Order: sequence, then C-alpha cells, then structure tokens
Amino acid sequence: MEFRFKKVDSEELLQEIYRVRYEVFCQECGFLSPADYPDGLEIDKFDKHSLHFAAFADDNVIGTVRMIRNSAYGYPLHEHCKVISINEAELPQDSLVEISRLALRKSFRRRKEDSIYGIESYLKQSEGGILPENPDERNELERRRQKPVVILGLYRAMYQETRRVGFTHWYAAMEKKLWYSLKAFHFTFQEIGPPVDYYGPVTPYLGVMEQLEKEVDDNSPELWSYLLDGLEEEHWPELVKAQK
Repeated sequence: MEFRFKKVDSEELLQEIYRVRYEVFCQECGFLSPADYPDGLEIDKFDKHSLHFAAFADDNVIGTVRMIRNSAYGYPLHEHCKVISINEAELPQDSLVEISRLALRKSFRRRKEDSIYGIESYLKQSEGGILPENPDERNELERRRQKPVVILGLYRAMYQETRRVGFTHWYAAMEKKLWYSLKAFHFTFQEIGPPVDYYGPVTPYLGVMEQLEKEVDDNSPELWSYLLDGLEEEHWPELVKAQK
C-alpha cells in the first residue's frame, strides 16, 4: 500500500476532508450531531482560517488534520481549556497555530481496538494501547508494528508547511495516548494545563518548534531524516544548516 500526504490545494479535496470528518466525528464517535450537518460535511468557523492536510492510501483519502491560524475567533483550545499554566502573552500570535481535527477513516483502520487515530496497536496498555508492558510477551506481528505511519506522515506534512510559512509554536489539545505515540519518537509536547472533557478527555499542550527540532535531531535520527525529506533546503532549520 502506497501512502501520500499533502496540503489540501483544491476545493474538491477540501470537500472530501470535510466528509472524512463527518464520518468520524458525527457518525462514528457521536461527538457532533449529524443533524447539524445535513450535507454530510463537518465544517466549523475555524476552517476558513486553517491549513488542511490529507493522507492518501493508494489514492484514496484516509485521514486529515488541520493547522488553525490566529483570527478573530481565537483558538478552539481556549473555548474548552480554561486553565492554562503558561504566560500566553509571551507567545507570538502571528506564528502560533493549533493542531486540530486529526482523524483516520474507519474503513482504513483494520483493528477493532483502533480509535480515530489508529495508534492503539502501537502503544502499551499503560499508554492507552493494547500491547503488553513486557516486550517479551508481544508476538512477532506486534513487534513489527513500530510506526504509526499515517499519523507521522500527517505530522511531517504539517511540519514542512510550518517551516515554509514560518510558524514557531503549535497548540494541541490531545488525548494522552496520542501524546505517548509522538513522544516515542521524541516529538514531545509540553503540558500546559489540566485535562478537560473536550470530545473525550484531552490535555492542552504546546509544541515549541525549535525545541521539538532539537529533541528529534538529538534522539531520533530516523524520524528527523523523514521530517526533512522533501523539504526545500531553503526552509531547513538553522541547526541542520549548521551541520552541513
């Protein structure tokens, strides 16, 4: 199976992204009422201020995520996470985006345990997954499943666009198991508030791009190479240019 990831660049593809979100958030999870979206497209006020990304498997759209720019609406995170433990006035609002609406189509998720991220079969039980805590208890198939390919591909697409546009900080309200999945590759977000019920239990996080880049570069060379693959040299971070 061939995977591709790209920024949404057409109205036709954008409509398909909204359809994926409707299937996941309205029909499957019941987070949003299907009656509010009679055309089968899940759209909200933030979409016009967002960059959207699509994941493909054999040319079929299977997943999506978006980066929300600052606007008069602010960020969704502030509507749900009322307690933030950092001084947000120090953050550069023009280069701060929020990661949102990450989801994979159910038809792509082949394991009954997989949720909308499709990561449960990569994580230990203590991290919200299904794998035994002891690696010796895992079977060979589980040992081979070491990378959440689609999630990492979408994050690579967002990272590369972040470098091209000049974003420096990412907000994200995410489930702990997604945080663990990213942390396994040293893509570690900083917790900035207590858990809240926001379409299920989530925690607000902040990703400082300069810190994330350094951590991945220092600890996960394979992921670092993957993140940079396809990114124009003119947009490489300074730490990469300094190494050349």
